[in-house]
Amino acid sequence: MERVPCDEVVRAWLARERDDLEDSIEALSPEAALDALLSENPGAAAFLWRDAPVTCYRLSLSREEFDRLHVVPGPEGMLWRALSPDGTVRGAAARIDHGDPERLTRETGVDVLAIESLATSISSSSVEEPLVLSTRRGAVPWRVADGNHRATAMALSVRRGGEYVPWPAYLCVGANPVLEPLSQRVRGLFGRLRRDSKTQ
Repeated sequence: MERVPCDEVVRAWLARERDDLEDSIEALSPEAALDALLSENPGAAAFLWRDAPVTCYRLSLSREEFDRLHVVPGPEGMLWRALSPDGTVRGAAARIDHGDPERLTRETGVDVLAIESLATSISSSSVEEPLVLSTRRGAVPWRVADGNHRATAMALSVRRGGEYVPWPAYLCVGANPVLEPLSQRVRGLFGRLRRDSKTQ
């Protein structure tokens, strides 16, 4: 796992979202690039500001790590959560494997036909574009922020006997708003105990 600047992740993701030339994205300041990404994909990219500060890493997903991935977070019963009742990428692939693609597309709003098409053509060259994953410090699971269609296509291909190809990914780890105040309180408590023991 290699640490990378958050700006690298933002620019790579923005390049997939927009048809702009790469030069025009590179010309943006880090703040403008983040603003542009949030304008293109406000829901999935919201963790970049909501969980700040975010530390990003580049890694290659093992099969075990890939199998534990969850779909992008969202309201229960809508879009990816409707497609995957258990919230996992594998759950979405299983539902597609046992369902009617057109009916699932109507019910969930996810383009299941596109996933089916990707699953039949997936190869080692298909996995060059990194997935963007998000999590919080001390939390599980890793959620796919960008690349749900591609990840689900790989899971579907593997389900149908295809070979898993280790997938490159950016893992973005945000602050945990529950753990941070707790750890600060614990450190404060130990500090007070230490001070009290010195005064006695």
